[in-house]
Amino acid sequence: MRTRRGGGICVLLSVIGVGLCLYLGFLHIALLRGELFGGSVCGSTGGLLNCHAVTSGRWGSFAGLPLWVWGLIGYLAFLNLALLAWLFPDWATHALTLLTSLAVACVGIDLLLLTAMVTQVRLLCLFCLLTYLVNVLLLLTGKWALASPWSRIAGGFGAALRAFVPSTRRPLTWLFWGTLVTGAGGSVALHAATTYVGIGTPGMLKNQIAQFVGKEARTPPDISGDPSLGPLDAPVQVVEFSDFLCPACQKASKFNHVVLPNHRRDVRFVFKHFPLDTACNDAINRMVHSGACVIAAASECVQQQGKFWAFHDLVFERGHDYDQGRLRADVQQLGVNMEPFDRCVASGEGMEAVRKDITEGKRLNVGSTPTFFINGLRMPGIMAPAVFEELVGLLKAEKAS
Repeated sequence: MRTRRGGGICVLLSVIGVGLCLYLGFLHIALLRGELFGGSVCGSTGGLLNCHAVTSGRWGSFAGLPLWVWGLIGYLAFLNLALLAWLFPDWATHALTLLTSLAVACVGIDLLLLTAMVTQVRLLCLFCLLTYLVNVLLLLTGKWALASPWSRIAGGFGAALRAFVPSTRRPLTWLFWGTLVTGAGGSVALHAATTYVGIGTPGMLKNQIAQFVGKEARTPPDISGDPSLGPLDAPVQVVEFSDFLCPACQKASKFNHVVLPNHRRDVRFVFKHFPLDTACNDAINRMVHSGACVIAAASECVQQQGKFWAFHDLVFERGHDYDQGRLRADVQQLGVNMEPFDRCVASGEGMEAVRKDITEGKRLNVGSTPTFFINGLRMPGIMAPAVFEELVGLLKAEKAS
């Protein structure tokens, strides 16, 4: 029987959807704790695929709940309807009509989110795209199982909805709504519990950041000539003092790939050097990252040819144990003209730019990396996306007032 077969296929698709949403929830929970999981397909190494950036920005939530929670609730509804169509032939037509109608709504929402992903964030979430595919397959399977034209499915929606009104004569309706409400409540409770563990009670993080902004002194760094991303007149200026061989800086660079794509118009990100290497940095009293000065100087020479950010991503991708013997080969791989690069390195021009940043770091009492200055507010260490979002929102409102 076609409706039973269609119901069985939709059960399988719904289970896949639940699994995808749970995995996105796992990534979201890890992000709240300051961890990036998922490897290259989720943006831990930069590139076009970046689940973290897509799901952690303003397009990744609705009405205070992340989209993975809404998706999980939706797939639980799909699963309940599919099980009814599969196990109870008398309910198949009504269940599949509602399932197909729900799939139409989900595909419409998916198109909106895909448009935002491509035009606003300009990055893709692979697991989000897979949920879109599942929704399309649910739609097509439901339509196939009903073997009816779209007009007839639309016309039967009202009758199908009335059939699911809880009634003592239809015990399955109570089971359907009881299961769905329990699943939805559990999904919301899971989100609330993990959010509480990650950032505390609702509003607590915002209040803490507001207090910090209100009492902290502001000292904007001199950023003339430094490599930057974003509009020059952005209301929020993020300046990072970093070291290419610093493990924490490497982790911070991955978080930059997460938070910055959601603020292309309102945040300018500036990179400054503070290598923990006594060869060029007299602000530290012991060697921490030998060779960091050489890499920093090379990046300044690469900057002259507009390749700084490509070099930045390449070195941080290799990690804090970067093989300095590969430096020239890596620079050449980026398409840098080696003759002016070698001239810049040999003349000390690159190192001079690094020492200028170090002098500025000393003036601002930078003692560790990474250290961020956001509109002049000093913030040592790595910033979790939740902290960054709250801070940027507060500073933007401050500028607008």
